Amino acid sequence: MKKVYLLSITFFLILISFQSCYKDKAQKLYPTVAACDTATITYTNNVKSILDANCVNAGCHNNNNPSGGYLLDNYNNTLLAIPNNKLINALKYVSGGSKNMPPSGKISDCEINKIQAWINQGAKN
Repeated sequence: MKKVYLLSITFFLILISFQSCYKDKAQKLYPTVAACDTATITYTNNVKSILDANCVNAGCHNNNNPSGGYLLDNYNNTLLAIPNNKLINALKYVSGGSKNMPPSGKISDCEINKIQAWINQGAKN
C-alpha cells in the first residue's frame, strides 16, 4: 500500500511539473503579437520610412537607379507607382505581371498593411 501511495504522489508531481513547463514553452512559442496600427497613415509619418528602408536605400528606386521606371524616393514619385495596385501587388508577391519587391525578401505583413491603408485612406502626405 505504501508503494502505491508513493507511486501516486510521484506520478502527480511529475504531471504537475510537465504542466508548468508547458505553460513556459507556450509563452515563448506564442508571444503576444503587437497590433498593427493602420488607423491614420500618412506618407511622412509611416510610408516613407518603410520605402526608404526597403526600396530607396537598398540601392533601388532612387535617382541613381530608377528600377522599373519607378522612383520611390519622395511623395510625388511614390504616387506614380500606385496605379492598378502595382505597388501593393509587388509588395505582396502577387503573381501575374508584377515583380516581387523587394527582391531580397518580402516585407512584413504589417508594413504592407500600412501601405495598403495609406492608399485606401487617400494617400495623404
